[in-house]
Amino acid sequence: MSRPKLGQHWLDDKRYAREIVDAIVADREHVIIEIGGGRGALTRFLIPISGRLIVYEIDNKWSEHLTEYGPGWDDSGREFRHVEIRQHDALKIEWDRDSLGLKENERVIICGNLPYYITSPLLLRLAYSRMDFEQATFLIQKEVAEKIASKPNSSDYGRLTVSLGAFFKSEIILHIPPEAFSPRPKVMSSLIRLIPHKTPLMNTELIGPFERIVQASFHMRRKTLKNNLIVAFPQKSPDEIAGIIAGIGANPTARAQELSVEDFIKITELLK
Repeated sequence: MSRPKLGQHWLDDKRYAREIVDAIVADREHVIIEIGGGRGALTRFLIPISGRLIVYEIDNKWSEHLTEYGPGWDDSGREFRHVEIRQHDALKIEWDRDSLGLKENERVIICGNLPYYITSPLLLRLAYSRMDFEQATFLIQKEVAEKIASKPNSSDYGRLTVSLGAFFKSEIILHIPPEAFSPRPKVMSSLIRLIPHKTPLMNTELIGPFERIVQASFHMRRKTLKNNLIVAFPQKSPDEIAGIIAGIGANPTARAQELSVEDFIKITELLK
């Protein structure tokens, strides 16, 4: 039984499940990490194509289900040896190779049908970990996917856009209607792909200050960037804040949604 209050909706339509797995573009050279195996809608298609599959599922009922029925979803003769079901909270995953039990040379892909309530915290946790992987493909709420993939000066552009944009390129691949799920959600869902930037946009030591600045900048969207930062950094004078904003080529009267990801990184460097 799903828990819709937590944003948990099972993908029932195998046609969409097949499309999602095809979009992941994995082969047996990859380790695939699936978040939230559930009843196995995606897992059944991931098992045959993966070199190694790690499935995180917090619910004991469904982790047992995957362990019991999973071997029947692969006709390769590998006898399920390449699949590991981990009963674990996805929000408590330590995203580093040692904790995940991955070798240095293993190529990693991450995917999953994410319950709505864990989407933002999980994606932010993954971003800040600086985990090295080739791509992450997630089925999430359409509204959230559009925020992640939005551009400056749009109504969707906000804290999540900038925070994830500092680490990933994003692309919405397809939209999936409510009737593909059980129980039916009240909203559309979207498949989004995140690909880490080949060259990091900022040094690791800037991550903490960067997120603090982004959070403060979007705290009151109608306020100017300058006024939001003055509140967040009282140790700086208004003139200093205005000078930093002008120093990146922006107008001190601009609002946060007018600035690019790179602008926020430059502000972080100057404020730090």
